Amino acid sequence: MKKINKKEALLLLKKANKMNKGQWYEHSLNAAMICERFARNLNLDTEYAYCIGILHDIGRRFGITGARHAYDGYIYLKELGYENIGRYCLTHSYFLKNVRNTPAFWDLSEEEEKFMDEYLNKLEYNLYDKIIQLADAMALPNGITIAERRFIDVYLRKGVNSNTVENWKAFYKMQEEIESNLGFSIYKLFPEVKNVDEFLIKDILIY
Repeated sequence: MKKINKKEALLLLKKANKMNKGQWYEHSLNAAMICERFARNLNLDTEYAYCIGILHDIGRRFGITGARHAYDGYIYLKELGYENIGRYCLTHSYFLKNVRNTPAFWDLSEEEEKFMDEYLNKLEYNLYDKIIQLADAMALPNGITIAERRFIDVYLRKGVNSNTVENWKAFYKMQEEIESNLGFSIYKLFPEVKNVDEFLIKDILIY
């Protein structure tokens, strides 16, 4: 497999945005910055983490899609020789390894669903899988937020399902693991997130 650098990853994102313009572009830039900062504080490869953040939603280059953007991103990067990065297209949305456990609208074939389920269930999530999951939950197009605000935003737009509570529990378990490795709250790394300790539900409702 080929190794990608920040310049090449950003070029792929810019080309993809020309094919399907949208706020997912700015979201990806912010996710990359979050991943890079996590990596620096967890003694991980910062450039690799940045590339994961830049390319986790690259499947959106093919148009407005739901669950299949993860599959499309993986296949696209694999064909370019970057299957190691494509992995995170598949893992970033799934705190639980159940492909149906998504708020996105369903647009995968049975064959594609089977492939994703088998792929995810063979994996043991590593720290890079976990920091992109955190980054995806914190990155808005216009900046960084706490995960709860992003969850509410997503589920107000797309609705909840029978797995939502278990999904959130898995997320918080993963967050606790990262914080244990860091030795402090993840939000200490992001002074851009204002007044975290004073966060109120009313702030969501006017967002």
